[in-house]
Amino acid sequence: MSGRRGYARPLDGADRITARAEADELLIEADKVVRSTDPYLAGHFPGVTLYPAVFLLDGIRQAVGAELHRVPSLAAHLGPGGPGEDWLELGALDSARVLRPMLEGDGLRLLIRVTPGRPGALRAALDCRRADGVQVAKATVELVRGGTS
Repeated sequence: MSGRRGYARPLDGADRITARAEADELLIEADKVVRSTDPYLAGHFPGVTLYPAVFLLDGIRQAVGAELHRVPSLAAHLGPGGPGEDWLELGALDSARVLRPMLEGDGLRLLIRVTPGRPGALRAALDCRRADGVQVAKATVELVRGGTS
């Protein structure tokens, strides 16, 4: 055994992210195209590429983490964080519903509204739609500060 371990490259939760601050809220639009060539989808249902809903949850986490700086009051609501402690993690899944399958070639738009939650947590509500406007999923999650790695 060589001691080397092979890991897939990290999941890209979004291909493009835009965001704007609105009072004590963060409004995010993140776009993701489902591609069978993405390394984390290899072998995910032979003959059909089906985007797992759990990847939407990580897309929320990544998008909010990337854009949280736009609303300092939300970052402060999470509590103090030092160097390396700004990683967001899923604290709770309050609700989730997949309404339609997300298939290869589908352009997904993740519309995320982030507001303060309980002390030390943020609430993120997702409305996910295909490029044709059809809603494919919705979820509400709690995000908290993660560890240092």
